[in-house]
Amino acid sequence: MARIPVRFNRIAAAFDEAARAPPVRLCESSGSDHSPEDLTDLSDLVNSFIESNCGVETDEGKINEQEKENENDGSEGYRSDSETKDTLKSLMGNNICDGNEDADVKHKILLQTEIACGSVKDVSSEGFKRQLMSRLRDQGFDAGLCKTRWEKFGRHPAGSYEFVDVNVNGTRYIIEVNLAEEFEIARPTISYTSLIDVFPQIFVGKPEELKQIVRLMCRAIRESMKSKDINVPPWRRNGYMQAKWFASYKRTTNEISAKKASEKNDAVATKRFVGFETLPMVTYYCRDNFASKAGLKVGYLTAAFNANGSIGLLL
Repeated sequence: MARIPVRFNRIAAAFDEAARAPPVRLCESSGSDHSPEDLTDLSDLVNSFIESNCGVETDEGKINEQEKENENDGSEGYRSDSETKDTLKSLMGNNICDGNEDADVKHKILLQTEIACGSVKDVSSEGFKRQLMSRLRDQGFDAGLCKTRWEKFGRHPAGSYEFVDVNVNGTRYIIEVNLAEEFEIARPTISYTSLIDVFPQIFVGKPEELKQIVRLMCRAIRESMKSKDINVPPWRRNGYMQAKWFASYKRTTNEISAKKASEKNDAVATKRFVGFETLPMVTYYCRDNFASKAGLKVGYLTAAFNANGSIGLLL
């Protein structure tokens, strides 16, 4: 049973004392009296409210974590591991070659994404997602780089995230390379690892498909970590994970980020003003009779220097 805060003990004691006191006319204007039995019933009601943990902080000072998670991760009902795995397979696009229009679009996007990944050594490097977006646009897709950003809410910290999406005939597709990495946890169970193995290297799917994947995986994360007596960190809870793809976002189609464009302009401006400015060279020519006014021609002067070896002999 939860420890009852002191303030509730005082309230209960006040009601108990009031119950032992003689009847008092509490509201003369209404003409009604309150008997000791009525006050005793009210005291019992307060005590039962306090003891019921309803709206009262526990020893840890928090609402039951399990109940709150059940409300947020869509885990109502029981799913076996095999059912969860089959559902994930269907959502991951493992049936991407079924031949319908939606599957054909996914296959085309997947093909170009694979080519882009093959030309990059590290797909997790900075700028890869922008390069992927640029390549898809070169192939005729309406691709964009989306950046979500959210403030702290509840127990979930603030954060931001980037991903690539493609719009085809009014349908939006989200692209993720190595989506399984977003669901990595400490000391996973064998059952949880088997779910991670279902993830393809490249995910191409609709937002509603990704939402279901996140809910299923967050429930599996909680079950796996609970069995290992590990607390689920805020960044692996359903609310935080959903915010990565479904919080407010800005979409851009620029091949160069605004930050890099600004740095490039600053570099050009710096080169322009650092050092001395090069001035145009002006060449001056002397006329042949320039030295004749001094009574000595240039040819004679040179000869005199060569013959005597010093200026003193000429003076």
